[in-house]
Amino acid sequence: MNLIYLTVEVKSRELISKLFFIGNNIKEKFYFVIGDKLAIRRATNLFGKGVYFYKSLNKNDTNHIKRIKDKGNIYLSLDEEGGYALSNDINFLSFLKFRSSIENLKLVDRIYTWGNFDDRLWKKKYSNYSYKIKKTGAPRLDLWRKEIFNKIFSEDIEKLKRKYQSFFFIPSSFYSSKKDLMKAISNDKKLKKNQTLLPLKKRVEAKKYNYLMFKKFLNIIKNLSLDFPKEKIIIKPHPTEDINNWRSHFKSRQYKNIIIDNSFDITAYIAASKCVIFNSSTAGAQAVIMGKKAISYGDVKKDKSLRNFSNFCTSRVKNYKELKQELKKKSLNINNNHNIKFVKNRMHITKKTASKYIIDDIKNLISSIKLRNNINYSKVKFISYFYLIYDSLVSVLSIIKKILLNNNKYELSSYDKKIGSGINKFEITNVFKKLNLLTKIKIIRFSKNGYIIYKK
Repeated sequence: MNLIYLTVEVKSRELISKLFFIGNNIKEKFYFVIGDKLAIRRATNLFGKGVYFYKSLNKNDTNHIKRIKDKGNIYLSLDEEGGYALSNDINFLSFLKFRSSIENLKLVDRIYTWGNFDDRLWKKKYSNYSYKIKKTGAPRLDLWRKEIFNKIFSEDIEKLKRKYQSFFFIPSSFYSSKKDLMKAISNDKKLKKNQTLLPLKKRVEAKKYNYLMFKKFLNIIKNLSLDFPKEKIIIKPHPTEDINNWRSHFKSRQYKNIIIDNSFDITAYIAASKCVIFNSSTAGAQAVIMGKKAISYGDVKKDKSLRNFSNFCTSRVKNYKELKQELKKKSLNINNNHNIKFVKNRMHITKKTASKYIIDDIKNLISSIKLRNNINYSKVKFISYFYLIYDSLVSVLSIIKKILLNNNKYELSSYDKKIGSGINKFEITNVFKKLNLLTKIKIIRFSKNGYIIYKK
């Protein structure tokens, strides 16, 4: 059986959708190797050639792509960074200036796209390589389907409903501190002219607008708390945000119905909520497809965001007065067919799951290249013991370092923010249990955050 390598960079964004991809295709003859970047790097060095499914092919990835291809792997890419949500063609083409290169296009075997919008622009920019670009949708979109999210998230949805009863859900997609804003602007200033089509002034304005919206949301959340005391207001910070940036603004007891919670996947919050209130967040589009009420807050005429597609796919309000009126309506009207059509015009959502589109294409690629590989179980077992002992020692040293530096002064690394507590076996088995697949699969842990999954 052949291998498919699946890298998880941001756990809260990618893990469940990639586990669904595995579950949806577990009957196929593959070993699925899933883990963080370190685990997958180890796996590609030791388990042999396979299908390497990664989240980008930006200009900094060239050496990485060459290393993977030199080992005889098929290289696939589906960009996880939200290019599909960009406002217009010029913003997306600018996005591609950094997120891709002609050299990398020549190296890789396939680029999967989210839908009509990004597919058209990928092919416009790289017309000579359009045969490598395929519109499939993304496994993350599969989780928006009622028959799927009701299976995977049913327990979490019920927990949220029992705990909070009725609540407004606010997903953050902001810079939630001046420090984060200045860091983002500093990074943007380092971009070279050949890495973007947008002038620096426009990029900086977009980031400042994002921070301005954060401050506006602080005010509307406080107003909502006082005007709707019987409703809970749940805020979910972005995975890269410091949750304390939000908590510091709602310490007063008068805001006791405001809760900052990152415990569940965003899909569960949307499904359990009374209404989603957002600005420039894909959660708005997701709510539309899931059949939940969503309201975009902000004046679109003054909008300087580069990623505001979702703001146009549902109800829009310009100020707090309009928001309050919308929420006080006896019946919060669910998104109409026009909104659903608007989202589906950009996102490839059909009767067939994106996971199936992708696996069918993978099988065709393997057949054309005649890729073959089998895992050496004795080798896997030996490697597993070595890496698990090594990773345990590293974890202990990290804890000691944290204690010595004092918990309050210890700042989480970018990796820690993205991968959280790590990828544990319970999380994996829990997803497969909900998909009624647990008795049909075998899971082998070969690294702290690395697993091999296949059909028994």
